[in-house]
Amino acid sequence: MVHMTRLTLINLMMALVAMTFFAANSVLCRMALAESDIDPASFTSIRLVSGALVLYVLSYIFHSRKSDSPTCALVQQPMEHWLAAAMLFLYAATFSFAYMYLETGIGALILFAFVQLTMFAYSHHKEGGASGLEYIGALIAVAGLGYMVSPGMNAPDAWGAGLMAISGVAWGIYSVLGKEMKVPQLPANCINFRLSIFFVVPFFLLNIPMNTVSSEGIWLAVLSGAGASAIGYAIWYGVVQKFKATQAGVMQLSVPIIAAIAGYMLLDETLTLRMVISAAVILFGITVTFLGKENKQSSLA
Repeated sequence: MVHMTRLTLINLMMALVAMTFFAANSVLCRMALAESDIDPASFTSIRLVSGALVLYVLSYIFHSRKSDSPTCALVQQPMEHWLAAAMLFLYAATFSFAYMYLETGIGALILFAFVQLTMFAYSHHKEGGASGLEYIGALIAVAGLGYMVSPGMNAPDAWGAGLMAISGVAWGIYSVLGKEMKVPQLPANCINFRLSIFFVVPFFLLNIPMNTVSSEGIWLAVLSGAGASAIGYAIWYGVVQKFKATQAGVMQLSVPIIAAIAGYMLLDETLTLRMVISAAVILFGITVTFLGKENKQSSLA
């Protein structure tokens, strides 16, 4: 019993580390764009390339040496991987451009809300309906989003919010595609990151007239790609199977909170009453949705 408790505690700590890495993506991107001389296209390109390199090494260490494990090779990859790579690129690109207009916490909250709403829509379509409690939770979350982006004092920039919404939908689709693939998550992410480079190259070249790069910006982009993205994903997908789907979803509620606190402490960003209220409403709505899903699964068991 002691062993199981200790193991559960270790898994929870690793999950918290992964959530901190996810929140760090928002902090590092906002820091790079606000405090260093780097443009969003260059940040995105360096982030994805460095993430691909680290994931390739991790996949080689943990999977490729086993004869029965999939590798990170790019030969004859199915269309699902190409679609996932396109969604990964779309997420990363719009994410970077959105943080030209949004503060850290607000951006993470909008991103997270649209990721969860996208996955809820997928679950509704895949499972042929949702419970009343799930619908109520989704409506609460949408109401919180509506309040955040409604016109008025301290409302986030509409252009930035729109870009982050697209980023959240893209990341939600990427997550859904990952659930559908039969390949273990680490090699799958490795393949997707490497394929995303085919989208990165023309994107970077087209933005050359507007590209600005500094050493500080490069290092922040590398930290985001190689650390917060690659290592964060590796940790998360290594422990996520230890938890129920509802538990995993609720744990992700901590990401925008961690990002907002980090933005406040590291970037002197403000925590407005509008953001606090909308965050509470959105997170409450998403929690209700997960509880509704758990109740539905329990009734069907």
